[in-house]
Amino acid sequence: MSIFENDRRILRELAKQWAQLAALDVQKEHEAAWRALYGLHPVRPLIVIDQICWNELESQPELVLQCTDPFARGLENQLRQVLYRWKHFPCDMVVKPYFPLKKVCHDSWFGIDTVNRDETGHDAAQTHLYEDNLPDEAALEKLKTPVITYDKAVSEKNKAVAEEYFGDILPVRLVGDLRWAALWDRITFWHGAENVLYDLADRPEFLHDLMTRLCAMEMAAIDQMEEQGLFESNGAYCHCLETYCDELPKPGFDPDHVRAQDCWVSGAAQIFSEVSPAMHDEFEIAYMKPIFERFGLVNYGCCEPLHHKIDIIKKINNVRAISVSPWADVNVAAEAMGADYVMARKPNPAYVAFEQLGEEAIIRQTRETLEACKRNGTPVIFALKDITTVCNEPQRLDRWHEIVKNEIERF
Repeated sequence: MSIFENDRRILRELAKQWAQLAALDVQKEHEAAWRALYGLHPVRPLIVIDQICWNELESQPELVLQCTDPFARGLENQLRQVLYRWKHFPCDMVVKPYFPLKKVCHDSWFGIDTVNRDETGHDAAQTHLYEDNLPDEAALEKLKTPVITYDKAVSEKNKAVAEEYFGDILPVRLVGDLRWAALWDRITFWHGAENVLYDLADRPEFLHDLMTRLCAMEMAAIDQMEEQGLFESNGAYCHCLETYCDELPKPGFDPDHVRAQDCWVSGAAQIFSEVSPAMHDEFEIAYMKPIFERFGLVNYGCCEPLHHKIDIIKKINNVRAISVSPWADVNVAAEAMGADYVMARKPNPAYVAFEQLGEEAIIRQTRETLEACKRNGTPVIFALKDITTVCNEPQRLDRWHEIVKNEIERF
């Protein structure tokens, strides 16, 4: 048997399993639950597990790659990860009735390199110290508007190959992406965390100039993605969350030319965990509001605590989901959000990384969140993410899912 034939046999069996899952009625139930949640009339709290430490799971029998060709192995990995999730911790994921194959794009980026001065720690989540590549006003001239180019020929070739493997079993669809519009993350990588924090107080005009330039460049990048059909509407993940909702895409939608207004966008200013609401408003919200409002809906925040900043986030007219991280006060956040926003509750991933699984801590945090959200009528998603390690015990993720699901049902 040739390499192609052997790879094809492996991929076809996996694609068959995917297609069988996609045909289950529960997929429609999950999609309906997401639509209800984002419509602010949830049927129940929802659950997500993402940003998984796959390096600790790759030896699991269901995840061991068997294909030989590099492209086939990439397809196989994508198939196996979806099947593994569904078997072990399906949460409220939706298995699509097609295989999403990413369009191939080239991005010249912003003209500034990220240089690590030192890095230590875990292989999958290292600690970084960044060299300052933006030391002064003259360095700002290095910034260049990114040039984004869709490689249609390679994308369609990849699609044709995937279809030859299993297209008659599972349709293959070229898909775009969503924008991670977190400009302060980029600035921190280029300038260093301490430098950013000092400059907020010592050189505010420098950072205002930097943000003015970057926002113009971000707008230009969005224009290019729109022009080349590189955005994805319903069905794409937005910072770990499903995006099925009744409000998107907008009227006049053309699947071949998806607009920003048809899509979700995610953003954050994680370095601003250390600054006041007023400063967060001045240097982040004021600049990002026009960018966010080009899109249909916004999923705002990541690891930074935002419970005391809900009022400034509300200035962004199309925010729908707000992150409440492990370092936020869930009671204060729920009271501020009420029934007007979806809480993207980020449970503490350290509880699956302890020497022993922290079951009591998981239960306690879940119950506190459920009580706060019920008291304030706040729709909520439990989104376990940033999972650096499970101490080489993949079953911990299965158990986390079981605990949180049971707590939701009990509550």
